[in-house]
Amino acid sequence: MHAVSDIDIFCRVVELESFSEAGRDLRISTAVVSARIQKLEDKLGVRLLNRTTRSVGVTEAGALYYTTCREVTERLKETEAHLEYMKDKPQGIIKISAPYALGRRVIAPLLAEFKAAYPHVECRLDVTDRVVNLVDDHIDLAIRQGVLPDSSWVMRRLVPDHRITAASPDYLAHHPPLTHPDALKSHQCLLLRFHGSTRFHWQFLIDGRVTYKNVHGDLDSSSSEILTAWASAHLGVVQQSLWTLNHAITARQLVPVLTPFELTGLYVHALTPERKSRTLKVDLLLDYLEARLQAHPITQRVIHYKQYGVLE
Repeated sequence: MHAVSDIDIFCRVVELESFSEAGRDLRISTAVVSARIQKLEDKLGVRLLNRTTRSVGVTEAGALYYTTCREVTERLKETEAHLEYMKDKPQGIIKISAPYALGRRVIAPLLAEFKAAYPHVECRLDVTDRVVNLVDDHIDLAIRQGVLPDSSWVMRRLVPDHRITAASPDYLAHHPPLTHPDALKSHQCLLLRFHGSTRFHWQFLIDGRVTYKNVHGDLDSSSSEILTAWASAHLGVVQQSLWTLNHAITARQLVPVLTPFELTGLYVHALTPERKSRTLKVDLLLDYLEARLQAHPITQRVIHYKQYGVLE
């Protein structure tokens, strides 16, 4: 196991503003966090943090110490990344973030295979459909779908993606026809809701331009898989990646609608820190995931759908 230093603990407490959250992130108890912070303050002879029953705040001395610690740890990361290329066997922790459905159904099994090939590497997978702050959460490799915002992280295309609007045959039989995105105003749209979510504005290609359409509905969730289950239960219309909807569409639980207005040019991407601070184990995992995803049956289905407009 990777040894957690007092500086690691202090930095996570500052960033998460919580002893318990820092302990959870570092996989140590709150009591250990508190004791190690106290030990660090005793060693330095200054108070670094102000504690109350409800919050943790950084002192002036703590802010200065945190800034220095971050500069030092970033330099150490770069050095460790260089040194790792001199080892015969990659080792250490990789923190991976992925969308819930893709992460659970596809990425998790691939990580199990990767772990078997590299037993000294620890993989920690966070699956969530919410927007994750990659820097604050110390993510080493993030898998992302759809249209991505500008980022200082290195972006690498892995495989094609395609977003589909779909509903169950039973739902469509009992609701107005869906021949144009404007018709969604008369439908129950199943919405992905979390802090920072933009999924209340579905995207379509209309007259050659990417157009955002406001949508509404009485059901929303922070999980894309729950939305798929609701759509399969005839409760509304959903817009999600084929990687997420593949099982439901294969089982004929859902059928695509509004196909003439689907976006083109979408991909599953990998986001990583800039090259100088990336380690050998991250590069190995990135190459492994790309190769395995390119050979995945859903990738072939996405490519076929893009070419022929039908699901084989």
